[in-house]
Amino acid sequence: MKSSDLPYEELFAALGERTRLHLCCCLLCVPEGLAVSDLTDALAESQPNISRHLKWLRAAGLVEPHRQGRWVYYRLRDVHHPFFRALRNGLQCICGCADVQQNLRRLRLRLKQRSRRRGADEVVSRRGSASSRAGKGGRR
Repeated sequence: MKSSDLPYEELFAALGERTRLHLCCCLLCVPEGLAVSDLTDALAESQPNISRHLKWLRAAGLVEPHRQGRWVYYRLRDVHHPFFRALRNGLQCICGCADVQQNLRRLRLRLKQRSRRRGADEVVSRRGSASSRAGKGGRR
């Protein structure tokens, strides 16, 4: 990708709004991606508002969605262009700001709670499958 191919105006317009900038900081801290529900909790914003801002970021080419089962996760695009590397470095600096740190604390709490729920769900599903086997001629 050549420098002249980048939509600089759209990129900076997308990053020129506080919520979108904070979304990018959250996505930078979790490279594998985040669901809209994670982002709504982290930024304490409504789901329609977060979705609207993600649409802006997608249109600017900063964010890409990926589906995992029934969930859609968003992550920053991993473009190996010097501009995007510099942009990521700038976002890392912004992530140190106090208001962004507050969002990141909420995000870490949300992700910790989600991982605990997933662990509990796995235990329940294993127990459920064992009891269903017992009802179908398995151990009693």
